[in-house]
Amino acid sequence: MSTSVASHPQLRQRLKPESRSSASDLREDAEVQLKRFIETNGHFSLVRNFHLADAFTLMNGFCGAQSIYMSGRYILTSNPLYMWAALWFPFFGAIFDLLDGKIARWRQSSSMLGQELDSLADLVSFGVAPTVAAFAMGMRNPLDTMILTVFVCSGIARLARFNITAAHIPHDAKGKAHYFEGLPIPSSLALIGFLSVCLLLGRFETSAGVWAATGPHLPFTGTWHNLLPGSGLPLGTLRVDMSNQLYALLATGGYLPRLLGAKLLAQCSEFFGAVVIHKISFLWLVWSMAMVSKTLRVPKP
Repeated sequence: MSTSVASHPQLRQRLKPESRSSASDLREDAEVQLKRFIETNGHFSLVRNFHLADAFTLMNGFCGAQSIYMSGRYILTSNPLYMWAALWFPFFGAIFDLLDGKIARWRQSSSMLGQELDSLADLVSFGVAPTVAAFAMGMRNPLDTMILTVFVCSGIARLARFNITAAHIPHDAKGKAHYFEGLPIPSSLALIGFLSVCLLLGRFETSAGVWAATGPHLPFTGTWHNLLPGSGLPLGTLRVDMSNQLYALLATGGYLPRLLGAKLLAQCSEFFGAVVIHKISFLWLVWSMAMVSKTLRVPKP
């Protein structure tokens, strides 16, 4: 089977002009990897094409999935132990995310799927898992969940752009990019850190409502409760009630009240006209815009 590496730009090595003398060798290596990947059949043929760095990438995704499950367990039990676990797992995932690149450079090898695996694992650990944790801790209003969904979609778009433009960003002699276009998705660890502070302050919700410093609780949960008065997530909520105006608009002419009934129309007006959102959700919205920004360039450490 004849296959050209030109049809797979993700396999191209990022080279500075002075290192292009070995470009033909790199292309040949990419050709070998691609041909072996396509032609290898049998059980576990996909796994046999993985490199050591890919195992660490998968562990990143494993940590992200575990974080989501821990958030789910917290919603069911209201036990802060699960919430702490949900917030710690993405940090463990970040360690594996850091190690996979170092191992690939140390072994001077990479698999065909390495970049794709890395992006998918990052989406789970730093895109989906933080939003599920935020939902579990109290960001559950319809507008909150809409903004959290925008955050996930922005992460998807940011990672997709990275996959197709990474080779065009300036790199050093070791193949390391000089900067990120837009805020990298692992930066969501800062948002997870904020959620951890909320646990320390006791400013979060359980399945029964806002957390209260009564009864037995885990170490560190609510330790700083007396430092910040109030309850629920910090900054509180923003409520805009236009239900009366909406009802008046829908009842104009008297057709809908006769068709649906005045009581049902009033309930619909109250549901759609009263908008409640946690103010902290705007931080997630700003983060989403920063991730998809093309003009924002973050130096790579």
